[in-house]
Amino acid sequence: MGKILRIDLTTQKVSESPLPEEYVKKYVGGRGIAARILYDIMKPGTDPFSPENKMVWGTGPLTGLPVQAASSGWVVVTRSPLTYTYFRNRCVSNFGIMLKKAGYDFMIIEGKAEKPTYIYINDGNVEFGDASSLWGTTTDLAQHILKEHIIRNPKAETAVIGPAGERLVRYAIVQSGTRQLGRGGIGAVMGSKNLKGVIVYGEKSIPIANEELLKELVKEQVKQLATSHGAKRMQRYGTAAIHALINQIGDYPHKNFRETFFPDHEKLDGEQRVKRTIRNAGCPNCLIMCWKYTYVKEGPYAGAWVDGPEYETFWSFGGLLGISNLDAVIYANQLADLYGIDTISAGNCIAFAMELFEKGIITKKDTDGLELTWGNENALITLVKKIAFREGIGDILAEGVKRAAEKIGKGAEYYAMHIKGLEMPGYDPRPVKAHGLAMVTSNIGGSHALGYGTQEVFGLPTPVDKYTIEGKGKLTVYNQNRLTWGECCIWCTFPTRSEWHKPDLLTKIVNAATGIDFGGWEEALKIGERVWNVERAFNVREGFDRRHDTLPERFLKEPIPSGPAKGQIFELEPLLNEYYQARGWDVATGLPTRAKLEELGLKDIADELEKMGRLAK
Repeated sequence: MGKILRIDLTTQKVSESPLPEEYVKKYVGGRGIAARILYDIMKPGTDPFSPENKMVWGTGPLTGLPVQAASSGWVVVTRSPLTYTYFRNRCVSNFGIMLKKAGYDFMIIEGKAEKPTYIYINDGNVEFGDASSLWGTTTDLAQHILKEHIIRNPKAETAVIGPAGERLVRYAIVQSGTRQLGRGGIGAVMGSKNLKGVIVYGEKSIPIANEELLKELVKEQVKQLATSHGAKRMQRYGTAAIHALINQIGDYPHKNFRETFFPDHEKLDGEQRVKRTIRNAGCPNCLIMCWKYTYVKEGPYAGAWVDGPEYETFWSFGGLLGISNLDAVIYANQLADLYGIDTISAGNCIAFAMELFEKGIITKKDTDGLELTWGNENALITLVKKIAFREGIGDILAEGVKRAAEKIGKGAEYYAMHIKGLEMPGYDPRPVKAHGLAMVTSNIGGSHALGYGTQEVFGLPTPVDKYTIEGKGKLTVYNQNRLTWGECCIWCTFPTRSEWHKPDLLTKIVNAATGIDFGGWEEALKIGERVWNVERAFNVREGFDRRHDTLPERFLKEPIPSGPAKGQIFELEPLLNEYYQARGWDVATGLPTRAKLEELGLKDIADELEKMGRLAK
């Protein structure tokens, strides 16, 4: 669409600027351009909760086009209040499509409103509205009132925060339809700006450079997806398709990552989800239809429903806590969405508290009388509410495990499972070395999404030995680069990382859609590498280096006690050494080198880091 929209909440000033051609050629779109914009406009040292923190909302070149597994992706990047790193979050609601139809590829939001506010973008016009009456509402009610009663346009798309975002819970989410910007506290950044929500509507057409060629390529895309075993499993089970497999290989964190096998996993598997599924849905123009709306028909949680749960929530509200009742997980997931908190971080915080309770580090005096025992469904439901509203022990847990452990003391730090302050996902790094290394070196902290080691976990596209450390640095770089490129386009992570499509087909589709020759697969990986280095440079500018690419001691010193991966630890130092060598960074410090940055066309970043004393010698 060729435009960037910039909104200052403090002054209510709105401006437009053209999308720089250099940005498009070097970073494609989506996460790539958003990361570069954030790097350019953010002052180092900015407090994430200050008005000076920026949020860059962005679409990809395929957003809104009739392409499989890519047509609804959008991202938001900012500085996270949980990790203080660069942070990217992606979503697959229709909000991104509508932002493009309103005429914009990217949107920058900065400043802080005087009172609770909503932004309404209507086909190029921007309005600011009083959201005081919406402050305190759940995410479903806020979206309903905004669309049906305030702007009176049910076709508009919304992105809102709930009570948790308003209370600056450091892992508050943004809810858009039934999907989320789920990690890193994006919702808390909105809350700090007194921004309840953004509503967008547009009717502009989205151009396609070579429509006939794109149609032919999408036909081939459909053929490849239709023959993919992984795509078929995703159709039936959604992300719950991997639940049994992760447990089977001994990579399923249980009892706060103390163990890696959950004996009652069958009570939470994909078939259990199928029994409760009332509707299949998915991103526009995607045949996989992996969204699963589940409903509890009877029992104490009757009436609960959610778009999900996804695998990560099956795990974080289920197996991680020793809870095997899927109905309880569905209800807790629904509450988390309504209140606006990240289920991965919330589940981690609850597991952390349960282990502290077990060890006697905290008692019922600290937990508001709750028995924080493994498998306690009531504790899960109660703590989700307490965290969202910062009540009692929930106020401490709302800070995330890193800060909560620092406040509690008494050795609690040992039991805080995080990387760079971001609570870890549903994979133990000890049995899967490349997958674990991708989490360790992730620019946003403990996330599986930015460099998923599918070769180890699923054997896709080709299997590798999970336990071998040799070659895992190079493999991790490849995985991170390909997924970064995918999020520039923005492709769905599943076919991109598991290669349900042939990679060269994906590059041809982007070239046909844009009319720009970005090259083939090798050039795509180079774009991913360039963006990864921009993100790393953002963090380096904020003081991050090799010291922060690490794991909690549990993974480095405690061998897995039992199960399929018994005896495994994570060999951090040799894995990091090989990774930095593969990246072309300084091995001793983890800092980028001038040679690598200039090779990627990032001389200006190299110059800035050198002036700050943050470039490798």
